[in-house]
Amino acid sequence: MAYYINGNRRNYFIEFGSGRPVVLLHGISNSGRAWAPQIAPLVEAGFRVIVPDHAGHGASARLDRPFGVSDIAADVLALLDHLSIEAADIIGLSLGGMVALEIALTQPRRVGKLIVANSFDTTATEEFRIMAEGWARTFRGEDGPVKRFEGIWPMNVNEAFRASEEGMKTYQVWHGLAATADGQSLAHVAEGIVGFDATARLDSLSMPVLFIAGEQDRMSPPAVSRRMADRVPDARYVEIQGAAHISNADSAAAFNEAIITFLGTAPTSTTSV
Repeated sequence: MAYYINGNRRNYFIEFGSGRPVVLLHGISNSGRAWAPQIAPLVEAGFRVIVPDHAGHGASARLDRPFGVSDIAADVLALLDHLSIEAADIIGLSLGGMVALEIALTQPRRVGKLIVANSFDTTATEEFRIMAEGWARTFRGEDGPVKRFEGIWPMNVNEAFRASEEGMKTYQVWHGLAATADGQSLAHVAEGIVGFDATARLDSLSMPVLFIAGEQDRMSPPAVSRRMADRVPDARYVEIQGAAHISNADSAAAFNEAIITFLGTAPTSTTSV
């Protein structure tokens, strides 16, 4: 089935392959389709790949209230329960990375290995609040999700990817998804994720953790991921050269090599690719 219920909401997910389960968590205003470059390589590597759409995103239910990181984390845990999965590896990018951290910090027994890409340990800052309020205003405006997508695309992916055939295909798919997105729901998420703060809790993570940064990421600069990695006892840090914020899309080959290597071995080290 493509849906699961949590509370009174009907959320969408899709899965591929069999083997050890790995859950892929996307960023704000995106959807599970953002993980297309990872699905086949992970299946080939022997994983059962589970890809949900966050509430208010993609094919999942619309929202009528602010919806934060802990709310999305609760949805992911409900999905694992729905699938009778006790524990899974979790990969999250940007907002998805914060959700992955929240699950690992509050329900560590449910997480095997953790990968946090291009993400943040805190949104409890005035700078983030102002930025999120701007996102919410845009989302609520006429054609808001499309306008935000068009405006942020050059920041999200690097120039070489934007000019490539794969980049243009991705732009068309994501643009169409933005055109059908519910701006009010996305605004509720933008407002709800303000105030997340895992900074003081990072040193309690006990599972192997990989932090991935994009060398050209202006949304979540590499220093943020490196700082998080320094706080986690069993952490590895990878910086992908030339990658921007959505590094799994614009630098898919390097991203896939990093995650599959880590999921297989998870050594403790710092490296650049």
